[in-house]
Order: sequence, then structure tokens, then C-alpha cells
Amino acid sequence: MNRWTIAAATVLLAACGNGEAGTAGEPGAPPAPATQAASVKSESRQFRDWYAVCDNGNACVAYTGSVAAWIRVGMDAGPQAQPTIQFGLWPDGGEENLGASISLVIDGRRHATTSGPDDTSSAVIPAHDVRAVLAELAAARSISLVSGDQTAELPAAGASASLLWFDERQGRLDTTTALIRRGQRAASAVPTAPELPVIAAAPAVSQAGFTAALDPVNTDDEDDNAVPPAVLEAVPAVKQCRENTAFNEYLGKAVTASRLNTTTELWGIPCDSGAYNVSYAYFLTGAGGTDARPVSFPDADGKPMEGADGTEDWLINPAFDPATRTLSAFAKARGLGDCGVSQTWTWTGRAFVLSREQVMSDCFGMVSDFWPTTFRSR
Repeated sequence: MNRWTIAAATVLLAACGNGEAGTAGEPGAPPAPATQAASVKSESRQFRDWYAVCDNGNACVAYTGSVAAWIRVGMDAGPQAQPTIQFGLWPDGGEENLGASISLVIDGRRHATTSGPDDTSSAVIPAHDVRAVLAELAAARSISLVSGDQTAELPAAGASASLLWFDERQGRLDTTTALIRRGQRAASAVPTAPELPVIAAAPAVSQAGFTAALDPVNTDDEDDNAVPPAVLEAVPAVKQCRENTAFNEYLGKAVTASRLNTTTELWGIPCDSGAYNVSYAYFLTGAGGTDARPVSFPDADGKPMEGADGTEDWLINPAFDPATRTLSAFAKARGLGDCGVSQTWTWTGRAFVLSREQVMSDCFGMVSDFWPTTFRSR
């Protein structure tokens, strides 16, 4: 298995609470009660060759894979939720062969599938067949994906235990909705999905003319780069970032700035770079870059994040969207972008608050559309 270990792994451990990611285990706890705690922690488990994640809304995903192939079972919380099965196979011919049909074969039996979006090289099991296919997955000796002349073998061991953990975590044991241990208890016995935290974004602010006013010489610059005012350049942390990136002319210019309200600006300064990742430090300032203070980006528990190298509050490959008041980061574990950490923080008018997080710790060719969530809000 290609378990990546760069800085994003630190975020994975923080996001998954007291789970046992990377440690084999078997579910065996008593059934969950028919009520949910007000706050549910994300948790991850490993069952043989399958990995399982349930987020703070008790939406669960179990997956496994190989070098360029994966299969994923999803199950939301609540009595009305229905399971899904998705899988993907990166074509041997590369991107020009994206969109080719993919079949799921379990113990030699090929199942009908529906193609997913062309740019994801994926397929799904039709909803009316999912329950039957899950029963086969749970008892499978062999699993493979086939596309034309290409075949990828996937691990079978651990599928049943992963799905049984879903039943336990979501309170489905012995109910008609259970994935593994089904019984006669009515669906109404299954707890409703936990309430997700509500995060209210600050009002949108027009950015018209903002970066042009900051950099009047380059008003036609297609990159919309901003030029930090001298008062911001003089901040020690900014000076250090500028020294760190002095070797790269592009990074020296790749400064971002946005207006958060009439008196507050958000500045992003490149601070470091790797083969496919660029780290930024962010600062909240007054008008014209005055009174700069570093931005804190808390985790799901409201605690400051800390990278593997000890740095806090640096975001990797970030982008701010003034329309939604969200700042997103995408830490790639490799250049393909099929593993890593994707996070979004929302500006509330006082601070940036984590509003969504997805983590994929295995490089199986799975695009971020399908990554498990570890934290959600509404």
C-alpha cells in the first residue's frame, strides 16, 4: 500500500480523533443507542486491507485500492440513507483514455455499471443493485476492475469488517437497514444523522478595483498579483517568507490580497515550495497592509494546526473566494493530486473557521471528488 507520510499525515491524525488508522482491528462494540451525542468526532479504522472513515455527521466511507485502481462504499447516517458503490481505474493510456467503461468483477461475476464523470475515470453500481453487490463484496475472495484489456486486482480482506463497523457506528445493527448484520428491527430504530455545526459567512464585499489600486503599474496583469505595501514587507514574518522564496521569481510575485470589509484586508505571502506544493502565510491587516497579524487556521476542535515541520498556519496551494468568503487549501501527497488533504475555512467576520475537510491517505488514483470527508458544516 502506498501510504503517504508528508505533512498532511499530521492533519489526518488530528482530524480522525481517537480512531485506529493504520492499525488492524475488528468491530465488536455494543449497538449504538437510538440517540446521538450533540457533537460527533470523526474516526478512522483499518480492517485488513480496507480503510474506513466516518465524519462528524456520521457519513461513512470504506475503500481499498492498488496502484491506480480503487473501490469505495459510502453510507450516510440516518434511517433513510442508502449505500453507494463507486470505483475507478486510471487507464494505461493516460488521460486520452479517460471515460472508458469500467466493470466490477467479484469472484468471477461481472456486474453492470454506469459510468461516472469522464474526467474521473470512474463508474458506479446502479442503486437497485447496490445491496446485492454489497453482499458479494462482504464474502468476496477476489475483486477486480476491468476496462478493455486492462485488469486491476483489488484486496478483498476487510470489506465485511468495515461495513459491520458502519452498522455499529450508525446504530444499524439488527435493523432492516444494516449492511452486514441485518435483522427485523424497523428502520425507525436507526438514529437520525447528527446535527452539523452551522457556520455563518460574513457578508460578501466587492473586490472591484482592489488589486489594481494596490498595483497601479500592472493593471493588465492577468495573474492579478498584488504588491505588498512597504509596511507589510517590513513585518519580520513576511521578510522571512520573502527570503525563503527569493530563489524563484514567480513565487516572489505570487502574492494575493483580498478585501474582507471596509477596514480589513487579507494578504497571502508565499513562504516555501516543493515539487507540487506551495506554502502560504496569511495576514489580516488594516487598510494598505497596516497592523498586520498572522491568521490562525484552526482544526475541527478549534485548535491551531501544526505542520510536520513545526510551522503553524501555513496553507498549501491555497485560494480565497471572495464570493463565498472561503479560503481553501489542497496539500498534495504527490503530483497527480490523488491523495492528500483538502480543507476549507470560512470567514465569519471575526475569524476563519474550518467548514470542510477531506483526507485521502492512500495514493490509489482516486480524484478528490470521492475522498472521504472528516469534517463538514452547514
